[in-house]
Amino acid sequence: MSNANNPNASSSEDIIRHIIRDIVAHSTTILKNRKASLIDATSSSDQQQAGRPQPPLTPIPQVKHLFASGIKSHIPVHAVSDTLAAFFVRAVVLDQRNEFHIERELSKEDVERLINECVNKITSTNNIVSETIKMQVYFDSIFPAQADYLHREKMTRIANCSTILREITEVKSKNISIYEGLYRKIVSYVILRSHVGNATDIRVIREATAALESVFPQSELSAFISLSRAEKEAQLNGLTQLVTGIRLFNKQLGKGGETVDDLIALCATELQEISKELGVQMEDTEATIQSFMAVLDYSEKDTTGELTETEQAMTKSGIVFYRQYLMYLDALHEQLGRTKDALAQIGERFDETIRDLKATCKAKTAVPVDQVYPMFIALANLWSNWMDELFLVAFRRGILDNIDFHARSFEVPLPEGIIPKSAAFKKDIEPEILPENDVIMKASELMAAISVINKSIEVVHPGNTTQYFKLPVEYGGFCSYSLIRRDGLVVPGDKNIGLLRYRDRLFAFATPEGAREFAKFPDRYMEGVLEMAKRSGNLVQLLHLYNYFPTVDALENAKSFTRQRLMGQMAMVSEAGSQVDTHIIDARIDPKYQWNEWELRRQALMLVNLKKKKTHSAQTDISHYRRESETQHYEPKLQYTQTSTESSTSVPRKVNYLAGLRNDGTGESKFHVLDLTVDM
Repeated sequence: MSNANNPNASSSEDIIRHIIRDIVAHSTTILKNRKASLIDATSSSDQQQAGRPQPPLTPIPQVKHLFASGIKSHIPVHAVSDTLAAFFVRAVVLDQRNEFHIERELSKEDVERLINECVNKITSTNNIVSETIKMQVYFDSIFPAQADYLHREKMTRIANCSTILREITEVKSKNISIYEGLYRKIVSYVILRSHVGNATDIRVIREATAALESVFPQSELSAFISLSRAEKEAQLNGLTQLVTGIRLFNKQLGKGGETVDDLIALCATELQEISKELGVQMEDTEATIQSFMAVLDYSEKDTTGELTETEQAMTKSGIVFYRQYLMYLDALHEQLGRTKDALAQIGERFDETIRDLKATCKAKTAVPVDQVYPMFIALANLWSNWMDELFLVAFRRGILDNIDFHARSFEVPLPEGIIPKSAAFKKDIEPEILPENDVIMKASELMAAISVINKSIEVVHPGNTTQYFKLPVEYGGFCSYSLIRRDGLVVPGDKNIGLLRYRDRLFAFATPEGAREFAKFPDRYMEGVLEMAKRSGNLVQLLHLYNYFPTVDALENAKSFTRQRLMGQMAMVSEAGSQVDTHIIDARIDPKYQWNEWELRRQALMLVNLKKKKTHSAQTDISHYRRESETQHYEPKLQYTQTSTESSTSVPRKVNYLAGLRNDGTGESKFHVLDLTVDM
């Protein structure tokens, strides 16, 4: 019976879902038990220090009361996510040393072995590759989602006020006896919704009540109750902003603002602390990378074999970790710089608004509301922006603590005394950028060598391209030649010698020799990098191999975990278009078209018959003189003539007289007409 007709048969997608679910469950249980045993051991005896550091529980204690749920919500103390499990499944299966055949279905034994391998890697201690993957999955999941966590924090604040908001909006009765209780609820809602000050402090309640009375007296409750639910919520939010602005203004005047946190000083303190810690960690990380690179360079020249192969492999894995770690520290440092600029702008606008309010309200008993209300609302919005920036600073502090936890979770064993011996091999972690003329000169030398080796490869330098040092380079800017020749050692490429363009992709190399060797067999080196990434899963994120392996975002947003999605066998899908002529061949109706075969036969016979005929022509006089000709004529003009004599004529006036109309009695008179016409 086939799988399609067997209800007990599981599809590959169900198998992978089962594998991931079991990995998550087993790993989480082991980590929790290990945590419990460490706590018991620590509480029973403080003499022995725990080998594995514990995850940070409270990133910023000073602002815990502000963001208790939001900051701690992203700290994975013991939880293992589906994304992390999927990454380890991919890493284990793609590694050919584990002998998993992805082209066929996994047997029951293979599934159990895969689960055990992944659980062991996730829960292993002092495993550099595993810690690197954990840090990469964590950072790439959390760091881009800071806006989402900020939105969740705001939604949490709103949800905390939902109960009292519902009680306020459901009041329908206009009984005066309930007005006092309703007004107290509105005051409580304004304090809770603004998140400014302690809502249980009697001083805060009195101050908020006084501020609310100035903009919304109890006499307006009757009109408020008549509003719809949406209108009530809108008015309550507007009142919250006004009351918050008034309280902040009173705090600046020294006349109120009880229990209001000094966000300005708090933001400055937290920024200073995290910036200082970031600077220290960046310096330590750079020094560690320099030391590890010097040790490997020294061991390559050393013939005594002081550094074993295992120690070399761990040192290379440590360099991968610290290179990735340094990138994450740089990203956090860049965002903190933006936060510092944003806080400076908010502070300037806040001070300017306070000055305008003081100038408007100075020595005046009554001020028009259309002048001060917008300023109070602006103060409330700026204060809210301060709280958002403070939350993001606290959030990034939590990220820093977590990736630092991964950095302290392993050690790279090195022989004693090898660090001083390798001091002479220390150099900068990245080459210093040279002037463009020097870069063009070095690139020209490389171009002359590459043109002889491979004509399909182009050398790119500042002389033939714009924004040279900002061009995106393959493999994150690392040298693929060093990665292959030195068995997994990541060395940054040197853009000062030029970039190689092959198949519309740019490659950087640490030395001109590496560029020349790559030009001989570029496809071989590109395939070698992919094979290296399959054996070492920690290289996928560092080398930016997103076109060949699924990213963290792709796995997080995946509705299902299929074999193709996990193993990097993603279908190449792209949206492309091409423009062609509307009608390449003119489409028209042929009036001579015949579909009747007898008609076609008749036409064929006629054409054959015409072949036997001769055509004679003659030219006559008429045809000879017939030609096309044109003539031009002028239309006659209107002309007038004038005589020298001017005269006029008159027609005769014709008059007829009827005679004999009367009878005279004699019988002699007869009727006749007399012509009396006179010529005028």
